[in-house]
Amino acid sequence: MTAWEPLPSVLEPLPHFATYILRELNLADTPTKQQLGILDYLENGPDRQIVTAYRGCGKSFLTSVYALWRLRRDPFREKILLVGATADKAIEISTFMLRLVRDIDILQCLQPLPDGRGSVNAWDVGPSIVDQSPSVRAVGILSPSLTGKRCTVAIGDDIETLSNSITVLKQERLAAAVTELEAIRKPSVEGELPRQTIFLGTPHLESSLYLRLRRERNYAQRMWPARYPDPSSDDWEAYEDCLAPTIAAEVEEDASLVGIPTDPERFGHDELLKREMSMTRASVQLQYQLNCRLSTLEKYPIRLGDLIVMDLDGKALPEVVTWASGPDQRIQDLVCVGLGADRYYHRPMITQGWVSAKETWRCVMAIDPAGRGGAGSDELAWAVVAEYGGNLFCLESGGTTQGYSEEVLKTLAIRAKRWNITQVVSESNFGAGMFEALLAPVLNKVHPCGIESVRVSQQKERRICDTLAPVVQQHRLVFSSDVIRKDYQEGERNADGGHERSLLFQCSRITTERGALSRDDRIDALSLAVQFFTEAAAQDQHRIAQTREMELWEHQIQMAADETGASIDALALGLPSKSIGRHYGGTRRGVSGRSL
Repeated sequence: MTAWEPLPSVLEPLPHFATYILRELNLADTPTKQQLGILDYLENGPDRQIVTAYRGCGKSFLTSVYALWRLRRDPFREKILLVGATADKAIEISTFMLRLVRDIDILQCLQPLPDGRGSVNAWDVGPSIVDQSPSVRAVGILSPSLTGKRCTVAIGDDIETLSNSITVLKQERLAAAVTELEAIRKPSVEGELPRQTIFLGTPHLESSLYLRLRRERNYAQRMWPARYPDPSSDDWEAYEDCLAPTIAAEVEEDASLVGIPTDPERFGHDELLKREMSMTRASVQLQYQLNCRLSTLEKYPIRLGDLIVMDLDGKALPEVVTWASGPDQRIQDLVCVGLGADRYYHRPMITQGWVSAKETWRCVMAIDPAGRGGAGSDELAWAVVAEYGGNLFCLESGGTTQGYSEEVLKTLAIRAKRWNITQVVSESNFGAGMFEALLAPVLNKVHPCGIESVRVSQQKERRICDTLAPVVQQHRLVFSSDVIRKDYQEGERNADGGHERSLLFQCSRITTERGALSRDDRIDALSLAVQFFTEAAAQDQHRIAQTREMELWEHQIQMAADETGASIDALALGLPSKSIGRHYGGTRRGVSGRSL
């Protein structure tokens, strides 16, 4: 191992050091203009900072180089804590740093000693003094082992993901872990390198943790978007004076730069366009333009808090349900994946009367047969919705990526029998009726019912919003609590994109913009079912209940006026006159000898 010597003066500036590393790795001759801005901010920025740059900018690489630069300058006392969303992510960075230490000549003096700590989870540089904390440690942000670790620099790299921030509770856990991260940082000492807490991240949510750190904990944030934003647009305010000064100055001086790549050496217009075409517009705004202003929540027409949630088993439906959002109606044991303050589901304030399924039952299964098989493909999705009195009741939702297999068709037929489906509706855009031809024979064997295809031509996102938003906003859509519970559990089981397939996730994030969702199969199936009942949903549920009450009253009057006496017997027994007539043969003989 090479003996440690002070870093040559020519490499003491961080940009020079980073340039040397890039050339040794044959990656580039020099850092790009925006990368130089990030390096300057890391070296000379505040002790609590957030580096927010577009996806692919190289911020993880640059921060790794920065950590090695600190270790090279002071290998005796520097303690670097690498924190990722999971331990595996942090270990990847640690492994990269350890590889550079072994391969690059000016870093070989930092190689771990044979009898020292040398694991990628925790390793010591050769010249370090004996200490309980290793020179470099890699942990996950929610790991219990985070407590008690000491560091001079804590680097949180993309600690916010969809899976650990999907609910308010998870967001609070993440914020608490950040508090612990701040607590284990060593205090500053004069003559040593400054202590820092650094977060690297690209927003995944409109209510991003990085916004919270800046607004509530006085973190400084600097943003490097992929394209020059427009100073005259409303989106300019989304940066809240955090835009990189060079980018802001350039575009304010020259308006022709608007929409031009900020880092053409790394990602030119054509390359950015290819990436943007494969993403939703919301994802582009979040991950490339770094626009995560909370006011964008107003563009989402469906709020999960407007739903009514009940325990439904398909045996009966309520005549009247009334929505309310008071504390007594909040359901605490169901996890809500809504945005911002949309964090609770609500039980009805009033439930009046229950009508048996045997008395009246209109239930449809809507199917979006888009899935053709494969783990990464679209889903074949279905939704089961019943209707009564103008209210719609979502009894089941599901999806599969197994395509049109026999097992899938049989499952759909069993679901139809389970809920006593009266009609099956499927979208016919795929296969020109092929799916209906495959499903019909299986359905006829298990549960014969009508099946029809519906062809849609309107833009999908707008059609879904136009169909679902009015029903939800008027509190006419009732969800079974089992649907919500299972929907969340399925998303949790699949950490990689599971929540994107969730019906409730899709409902809370659908907009009228084309490509608003990366996955929209389940909400599309739900909209087909709701569209089937559009006319019924327009009815006044209270008027239906009153009409039914008047019909029963008139029926009782008619029975009282029935001279045969059978109706009087029906009244006494609490039975409809027709049924008592059938029971006694429809004549007075069945009750002869009874005194009236």
